[in-house]
Amino acid sequence: MSWKKACLVYCIALVVAILANIEKVSVWVDDRMGDGPASEAARQVRRVRNLWRETQLAAHWRQLDCEIAAYFDETYKNNLACREEPTSDAAAQALRERLDPNQPLLKPDEPIDADNLLAALSPPKPGAAEGEGAGPAVAHPPLSGQPGSGEQALTQGKGPAPRKLLVVGDSLAIGLSLSLRRSVAEIEGLELIEEGKVSSGLANPKYYDWSRALRVFLDKYKPDLVVVMMGANDAKYINVNEKPRSPGNPNKTWPEVFSMRVEDFLSAMQEKNIRNYWIGLPVMGDAPYAKQVEIMNDIVKTEAAKFRNSTYLDTWTLLADDQGNYSTFLPNDKGVKIKVRANDKVHFTVAGGDVLAQAFLAALAKDVEIVAKKPAAAAPQAAQTAPK
Repeated sequence: MSWKKACLVYCIALVVAILANIEKVSVWVDDRMGDGPASEAARQVRRVRNLWRETQLAAHWRQLDCEIAAYFDETYKNNLACREEPTSDAAAQALRERLDPNQPLLKPDEPIDADNLLAALSPPKPGAAEGEGAGPAVAHPPLSGQPGSGEQALTQGKGPAPRKLLVVGDSLAIGLSLSLRRSVAEIEGLELIEEGKVSSGLANPKYYDWSRALRVFLDKYKPDLVVVMMGANDAKYINVNEKPRSPGNPNKTWPEVFSMRVEDFLSAMQEKNIRNYWIGLPVMGDAPYAKQVEIMNDIVKTEAAKFRNSTYLDTWTLLADDQGNYSTFLPNDKGVKIKVRANDKVHFTVAGGDVLAQAFLAALAKDVEIVAKKPAAAAPQAAQTAPK
């Protein structure tokens, strides 16, 4: 085959690959060019995306893409691509207007109030069955000052006991919530509110605007304690070799952009004087990705230090082996190795989530009063059922 034919085949394959992934390409281009000098190029990409959506081949491809998304735990699924098809001509026209290529940000189909916005942003609640059958929790070495499990009063903390605990973040926050459910159920007067969103983060507000969503959640639930865990998606955008820009350069590096978004996110809770804990990401299995996560953790830690109500919890070594390296298994209190990390080397199992939840509660116990529920009904019941 001549080089001309080879180049032609390559170009055709490249075009097909771009079209097949135009939804993701469009989001990527919008993130980097949507508001800059190359905004016209981003607009043209959106035009191509919209034309592609109108084709019959795109409809079949979208259906296939959405059907196989479940096999990937919906970690790459694009909500817009997999949205339900319009049921009327008016709905179809509203969708076309919403996807106007001259608008970088998606416009709502119709005006919505705070309650409807909350419903639109809120993900489905994870089923209770997800945490069942997970096996015993790992016995990780306790942090300094961590109370024993037999104590009823975990601490005589500095602040009053919290009443509402809101958990926000990406799929890691959802996993952490599974472990916090059991822990919170044993704490007197504490309600757990779960608002995690799969595949979200601060990197792509066009997919899910956490700055706006958090403010909606704070107004809706009025929590007095917030736990944040996210970044699995954000860290992928960090270039460890990116050079700092000169002072005054309007094009900021991604770490600079991420710092600004973390600051804005945390300021929402500072404005309402809400105590919050950002759970840092643990060590990751892929070395290059782990380096990106380390940089991201450092950025979050730096930003959290600027706010008196924010606490950054370092968990890098909590799911690591004795040498500080990534480990899929850790020994429990009987020396039996329990799986603490998922096969993707990013997420953790329920047992791994238990370790992180215990670390968070230990940190919380230093700041506020936490009292375990009294087993009031257990003793009388036992007395009634005891053999005479």
